[in-house]
Amino acid sequence: MSEKEHIVSFSGGKDSTAMLIRMLEKGMRVDDIVFADTRMEFPELYEYLDKVEDYIGRKITRLDEGDWDKWFFGIVKRGKHKGKMRGMPLRLYPCWHSREAKFKPLDKYMRGHIRYLGYAIDEKHYKRKRIIDEYRAGFGKPDYVYPLVDWGWTEQYCIEYLKSKGLHNPLYDKFNRLGCYLCPKQNKKALEILKRDYPELYAKYEYYNNYPLISYNR
Repeated sequence: MSEKEHIVSFSGGKDSTAMLIRMLEKGMRVDDIVFADTRMEFPELYEYLDKVEDYIGRKITRLDEGDWDKWFFGIVKRGKHKGKMRGMPLRLYPCWHSREAKFKPLDKYMRGHIRYLGYAIDEKHYKRKRIIDEYRAGFGKPDYVYPLVDWGWTEQYCIEYLKSKGLHNPLYDKFNRLGCYLCPKQNKKALEILKRDYPELYAKYEYYNNYPLISYNR
């Protein structure tokens, strides 16, 4: 059996970026750095990825399986919504786009290897908090490592750390959280920013968000 590689799961957000930079500073083993491209990221994020690559002098592996239209216009195959067009994520069930464009490609690429994930110690999302608690108690998945938890780094510390390196992501000057510009979970403030600063992207959001669900049952 081949040796397990040490792979950083990188989103371009503050936590995974701070984790990556500090791991490299500490001389920790990093065999690969992987970014799952949803094709729905803000332009500044792609520019930021290039900036991080220049800073660390390494290429980031970019997985590109974010085929939005294939799934948006695709038909549900089973369950109570069988025969309906999927439409916007969360209309029928949890976000299919995150599943298909991020989670599945990342899991396929990193399966069997050691994965480093940027979860800050003060994560607020209940699922991440549970994962952190299990990890600290020694019950986490054996190949999943959370360096920020080991170091005791908070989200705010990650922000200040990156600023000290000249690696502040400008998207955080607008948004509290980063994500796809088509995300239906955006709050009112984020949508106002999307409409004001990214009119072409907002037009896409409006098009898909108002597209009627179609049933193909006969």
